[in-house]
Amino acid sequence: MSVDLQTKSFTGFSRTHKSADDRRYTIFSSKVWEGDNLDPLDFNVEKHDVVVNGFVIPDKTAIFRDTDSGEKVYLATVSADYPIIKHSDIVRRIEDGMSFKNMDVKTILSRDGAVMQRMYTLNDYSVSVGKGDEISPRIRIVNSYNGSTSVAFFIDAVRLVCTNGMIATTQFMKMSYRHFGKRFNLNDFAKNSVKLIDGFKQYSRNWTSWTTETVDRDRADLVINYMPVRFRAYIESRYPKNFDGTKWGLYNSYTEAITHDYIPTRSLSAEHQKITMGANVTKMFATDWYWKASKDEIMKDLKNKRMVKEISEEEVIDV
Repeated sequence: MSVDLQTKSFTGFSRTHKSADDRRYTIFSSKVWEGDNLDPLDFNVEKHDVVVNGFVIPDKTAIFRDTDSGEKVYLATVSADYPIIKHSDIVRRIEDGMSFKNMDVKTILSRDGAVMQRMYTLNDYSVSVGKGDEISPRIRIVNSYNGSTSVAFFIDAVRLVCTNGMIATTQFMKMSYRHFGKRFNLNDFAKNSVKLIDGFKQYSRNWTSWTTETVDRDRADLVINYMPVRFRAYIESRYPKNFDGTKWGLYNSYTEAITHDYIPTRSLSAEHQKITMGANVTKMFATDWYWKASKDEIMKDLKNKRMVKEISEEEVIDV
């Protein structure tokens, strides 16, 4: 079985499949589910030779997955030494080592199964930021078969008052391992999960301090210019419910807009793009300069970054 790049077809399978170039602008299959079911992750993944004009390309390999119907689905062309670490193997090993009991589980399988995110909201480790405002840590595991991301282990945060259970997209701690064969050790993830929870508790002190840190409307209207143009209106629409003149209230306007309103248009994974934006927003709110620098300094910085003029709707936040 092989992939013929010259004819853009996959031979040795039950049918001819489109190449990666042909599929670039198509909608890829994705699946999202709640609960601890592992069955959708437990599919077989195989490597096959890449052939051009009858010759095997020695430094390339094609990755395919099996479907329930027995067909092969092309996922990616990667380097020949790219090791396959199965989604289900990673999840089982980490879940065996974490030993957390009271948790909610959500899984996102995208790009025809090539990219996996599995999230665990740990209900026993919530912290109180303000009256009636509880934040829980969320462990997020990611893996891919297409080289888009290494195996990684994140701690995010979930604001429980948010109607869909997410704040969140607040990424403040991360451990990641590249796909480097024997150097990769799944046991390290499980052993360090408790350490990441300790980091979550330390970071929660930032949120508590933000509940008493004042931000006037002029400052809020200035800082919002660091956001993509089309996203600013979403944030402002969340002011009435959240913004109470504190940094915490303003921050929740941002994260709620990310959770409920922001729809990425170019991202390979919308969930990943939301998480990235949330991480950058958190970085901005945790950086004193944006809140203590003079407004003239901020305006100068915005002009230098060309963020006070009309910009692309997809411009990435730069903080």
